[in-house]
Amino acid sequence: MSEEQKIRNRWIVVIGAIMIQLALGTIYSWGTLTIFVSPYLNEIKEVTVYIFGVGLLSFAITMIFAGKLQQIYGPRNIAILGGVLLGSGVILSSFMTTFVGLLVTYGIIFGAGIGFGYVCPIASASKWFPDKKGFINGIAVAGFGAGSFVFNYVIKALANPSGLETTDPNFVATVTQNIPLMFIILGIIYLILIVGGAMTLSNPPEGWTPRGWVPPPPSEESGISGLDFERAQTVRLPQFWILWTTFVLSAISGLMVIGSYASFAKTVDAGDNFIFIIGTADFVFIGSLAALFNGAGRIIWGTIADFMTYKKAMLIMFSTQAILMFIYFTTNVNELFFLIMTCAIYFCFGGNFSLFPTATADLFGTKNLGPNYGIVFTAYGIAGFIGAVGVNLFVTIFGSYLVLFIVMGAMSVVAVILAYLIKPPK
Repeated sequence: MSEEQKIRNRWIVVIGAIMIQLALGTIYSWGTLTIFVSPYLNEIKEVTVYIFGVGLLSFAITMIFAGKLQQIYGPRNIAILGGVLLGSGVILSSFMTTFVGLLVTYGIIFGAGIGFGYVCPIASASKWFPDKKGFINGIAVAGFGAGSFVFNYVIKALANPSGLETTDPNFVATVTQNIPLMFIILGIIYLILIVGGAMTLSNPPEGWTPRGWVPPPPSEESGISGLDFERAQTVRLPQFWILWTTFVLSAISGLMVIGSYASFAKTVDAGDNFIFIIGTADFVFIGSLAALFNGAGRIIWGTIADFMTYKKAMLIMFSTQAILMFIYFTTNVNELFFLIMTCAIYFCFGGNFSLFPTATADLFGTKNLGPNYGIVFTAYGIAGFIGAVGVNLFVTIFGSYLVLFIVMGAMSVVAVILAYLIKPPK
């Protein structure tokens, strides 16, 4: 195969990666799905949110094994395994009518499928594009953010085709009869997307590099080590723990807002009036538009990292996120302001998923990116579970969303400090 063919064909991996991530990103459709699933299970949202939290935790834990397995058996095979798990988990959900049942199928099994599928396109694409790591990592995971934009509307159309409001007396009866078929259709679509995308995945020949590309030299300023570390070595490095902690802090900040913006918008003021008058359909629109910004953030922040290093991109992104958190409580003055600020936070949150794999590759090497990013990503599992289930507990304890957003802003500031302190290992 000629050099030109290799360079042309490497973009096929990116197309497959987007297909896979579109299906995997539907975990973020929980905000839309829970509107219909909670009354179907006869549970309140504060309880069903644990399904989402367990799904994120299962996702992150599975990635620990998936990163190593894809290195042994190839990204294609492990991604197919992820597709089978995810699709079967969703299809099995059609038979579940209890919280515990759905916790197993749509929490543990669905989450495990995401874990096996997620790392494969990232590891494969990074090896094909060492010259554009940030941009390609962003593209490879952009589908994850955009997936919920697409499937929010698919879920709404399948579960609630009449567009009934939750206050409508026919809402529960209508949704209940539609939920099983919805899960079956979604499971089949996800399975086709992931298996189809997995067929494009491969690794380049050993030692292959794009024509004319010269690896950047190691330096403290760029954060590039120029070295390849095995996972066992990586976890003993202080740089790993700084990066891991930074990921926890940044992700929790974004997830807490993602998990609370709808309930924050429905809080009442001193006169028992809703802060915003936003209907079910409007929340689907807000969530879907924010999901697009989430996907765009992955590409744009990754591209910024290519131009000015992942470290500088992190400093800018975490600082921006901190400012947004500190002023988010003031969005109750205007619905448009609320929409813009929510989308901006999603935009920063999306950047985590292109900047952290790029940082992992630059600090610990591309050769073992799959296993190393698999262990770095456990930070997101911790953040995801806390972010999913901790919002209502936090607001109940402190009695205000203002305190929540201030704490999230402070955590983002600490993330800025840690990103500044990180140096490449020697």
